[in-house]
Amino acid sequence: MRSSLDVDHINSLVVIAGLSGAGKSSAMDLLGDSGYYIVDNLPVPLLEQFLSYTKKAGPRFRNTALLLDIDSEENQAQLLPMIGTASERPKNLKVIFLDANTQTIVKRYSETRRPHPGFNAAKDKTLSDTIARERQRLQPIKEAADLLLDTSTFTIHTLRRELREFLTNLGSIPKGNLRVNFFSFGFKHGVPLDCDLIVDVRFLRNPHFVEELRQQDGRDAPVRDYVFESPEAQEFVSRYEDLLRFLLPKYQYEGKAYLNVGIGCTGGQHRSVAIAEELCKRLQGADYLVSVKHREL
Repeated sequence: MRSSLDVDHINSLVVIAGLSGAGKSSAMDLLGDSGYYIVDNLPVPLLEQFLSYTKKAGPRFRNTALLLDIDSEENQAQLLPMIGTASERPKNLKVIFLDANTQTIVKRYSETRRPHPGFNAAKDKTLSDTIARERQRLQPIKEAADLLLDTSTFTIHTLRRELREFLTNLGSIPKGNLRVNFFSFGFKHGVPLDCDLIVDVRFLRNPHFVEELRQQDGRDAPVRDYVFESPEAQEFVSRYEDLLRFLLPKYQYEGKAYLNVGIGCTGGQHRSVAIAEELCKRLQGADYLVSVKHREL
């Protein structure tokens, strides 16, 4: 479904959506710092009228970010045909959806001591009930998003980095550059929600059980050497590199800007870190923008 919005006169229009407490206000602040004109809590019925106004208002709205007030199923139903689906909407219109797990959102509201805007005493026994209702209601918009960010483990600096990378891909980086993010993690701490591919390397021997390696991590030479002394590790990295070199042009052809590859071991300290670092090293200079992050470090 194509977007019904007239955005031909705008260079970049970013719509921020997501769960309350997932970081939407912080995202808007960061977009403002990046030169975007910010409109906060714009009612959905006024969206088309606002865009009509920007046609006459000059270049100040060239890059615009909107945080829409989607406070009801009626407004949400009105918004969906406006933004269309990710595959068919204009390239200058992007939807970013911010998510977080329920425990994190509850903790954030507890720390700030602010009430959740959607809490309904007649329907909700706890804040978790409120979050569950909001999550279910916003699912169609989440499915229509161009970029999904799970901010459960984010700091403000992580959110800033992710948004800046996304904005760079919208304009500053030449078209066709795919950003490949390798992301090491530990399964015992939970699987990251925003990874496109997940690889389990727990089949490799574990440096954790070698006393002199236990306090080091996969970036340290002794741990890295221990992991890659295993023929299985060498063969795995070679085979997975071949798979990625096959897949990445396909993703790029389909217009994907980001590919997040999760590499998981038990604790996220040794094997996953070493493998993620090695894969990042092998793909550097291969016409992709490659980075590596280690969640548990």
